[in-house]
Amino acid sequence: MTSEPTYIAISAEKKKALIDAIPTDWRVEIPTDVDNLTKFAESCGVLTDKEVEITSNYDAVGLLEQVHKGVYTSLEVTVAFCKRAALAHQAINCCTELFFERAYEVAKKQDEYFVKTGKPVGPLHGLPISIKDSYNLKGIDSTIGMPAYVNKPEPASSAIVDVMENLGAIMYVKTNVPQSMMVLDTENNLIGPTRNAYSKHITAAGSSGGAGAIVAFRGSLIGMATDIGGSIRVPAYCNGSFGIKPSSGRLPYHNIKGYWPDGEDVTGVLCVDGPVTTSARDLELIVRSIAKAEPWLVDPSCARLPWVDPEPLGRVLRIGVIRGVKTYEPITSIYSSFIDKVSGAGHELIDMELLHGDELADLATAFFKADGGEFLQKICTKSGEPLTDAVVDGGLYPCEPIDLIQFWALSHKRAKMQHEWLQYWLDTAAKTKDGKPVDVILLPAQPQLPRPKEPLTSNTVILAWNTLDYPAAIFPVETIDSNKKDYKFEFSSPITQAEHRLEALFPENRAKAYQGFPVGLQLVGRKQDEAGLLQALKILEALAEK
Repeated sequence: MTSEPTYIAISAEKKKALIDAIPTDWRVEIPTDVDNLTKFAESCGVLTDKEVEITSNYDAVGLLEQVHKGVYTSLEVTVAFCKRAALAHQAINCCTELFFERAYEVAKKQDEYFVKTGKPVGPLHGLPISIKDSYNLKGIDSTIGMPAYVNKPEPASSAIVDVMENLGAIMYVKTNVPQSMMVLDTENNLIGPTRNAYSKHITAAGSSGGAGAIVAFRGSLIGMATDIGGSIRVPAYCNGSFGIKPSSGRLPYHNIKGYWPDGEDVTGVLCVDGPVTTSARDLELIVRSIAKAEPWLVDPSCARLPWVDPEPLGRVLRIGVIRGVKTYEPITSIYSSFIDKVSGAGHELIDMELLHGDELADLATAFFKADGGEFLQKICTKSGEPLTDAVVDGGLYPCEPIDLIQFWALSHKRAKMQHEWLQYWLDTAAKTKDGKPVDVILLPAQPQLPRPKEPLTSNTVILAWNTLDYPAAIFPVETIDSNKKDYKFEFSSPITQAEHRLEALFPENRAKAYQGFPVGLQLVGRKQDEAGLLQALKILEALAEK
C-alpha cells in the first residue's frame, strides 16, 4: 500500500488550521445557490450593525477620517475587518494566514496612544491592511502557496511591512497566491483555488488573486500585492477594483519572498509592490504615505525620490489614447463610450499606438524564463507536489534556462525599447495644442471580460508596462447592468488546449455571471510619475461616476 504524497497531508493540516483560527461564532454556511457573494457578509448575521457600517460604507480615506476624529477606535475597526476577512475566507478561500490576536494587540496600543495624546500614531493609524502571502511578517509563515514552506516562520518582515506598521497600519491576514506566482489564476496545492466574490464563473486572477478577491468582498479595503507581469492589475480588473503598479524604486521591495534564485529578483524586469483598493484616492493614500516615509532609508533599491503633491491641474488633461488593440464586446463598447465621455468633458485626446507591444511582452516573458523554472521544481520536489494546472496551462515552466550572454542581450534590447518609448512619448508634444507631451495614456486593461480561468495567449496590454517600467493603474468605469442596457458578450476563439477546456466552464447564460460586475480600463503614466498618474486617475474616476 502506497502512502499519499507529503503535500496532501500538509495541505489538510493547513486548511484545518485556518478554520480553527476563526472563532466558532464567526463560522457560517456558504449558500450554494447564490453566485454573487459581495454582499454576503452584510446579511449573514455575523457582523453587528456597526461592523457592517465600518466595513461597507467607507473607502480607506473616509474610514481613517472617522478613526482620527475618534468616531471609531482602532480596535473596533480591526475587529470588524477581522470578522469580515474570516467570512471572506470561508466564502472565497482567499487567505493563507489569519493572525487576529496580533492585530488586536497593535490596535489596543494605538487606542491607548490616541487617548493619551489625542493624535494618531501616523497617517495609516487604525487601518487594517491585508498583505499578499509573499510579504514577510516576522514570526509568520510565507508559504507562497507551497507545502514545503509550511511551519517555517520568517525571521524578519519585508521592508514595506515595517514601513506600513510604523505609519499605523495594522496587519491581520495574508492573502492567497498561485503556485509559481507567475500565472493569472490563483490556485495551489496548499490552500486551493481562490474564488471571485462576484461570480464562481469569473477567475479571481493572479498572482495577487487573494488580494483582489478580499478587497471585492470588502474583507479588506487595502490589499497589498506585487506586480511583475500584471499581478496587481489583472486581479484588480478581474475583481472590479482599483490597483496600481508603480515604477520600480518608488516603494520598498526588500525581503519580499519569491520563487526565483537569490538575485534574480533584482535583475531583468523588476517586480514591484502596490495596492489593490476600492477607490483611486486610496491608491494615492498608500503610495503617497509610503513614499513620504523616505523608504530609501530602509531599502537601497528605492530611489531617493521625495513625493511632491502636484498642484491643482487648472487645465484639461492631455491623454494619449490607444485604440488599435483588438478587443471584444462589451469591452469595445465600454471603452469607446468612456473615450466619448472623456472627450465630452473637454480633455484633449491624442491617438497613439502600443509601440513595440508584442516585442515588449515577449521580452518580459523571456526574462521570466531565465532559470528555466528549476527553482520552482526544486521546491515542489521537497513535498512531492506536482505543478498545478494553472502553471502547466500558463506555458512558462518548465522551459530552457538562458545563459548570461543571452540575459545581457535581453537587457540590451529592453534598454533600446525603453529609449524609443521615451522619445515616442516626448514626440506627442507635436500633436497637442500647447506643445507639451501627453500626461497619461488610456487603453484597455484586457481585451475581453475575465473568463472562468485565464490561460492568456496574449497579455500585451499589461506586460508592455512592466518591461518599460511605467506606472500603470486599473480603475472601473462601468458596471454591467443588463436590466438597463443591452450588452453583447464576446470572447476570443480558443486557441490552446487550455482555452478549449475553459469553454466548458462558462455558464449557459454568460450574461448572468457578469451582472453587477464593474469593468475597468488602464491608465499609464511616465516613469516614476505616480503623483501625476494618480492625479489624472482621480479626475477620470470622477468622470466614470457621472
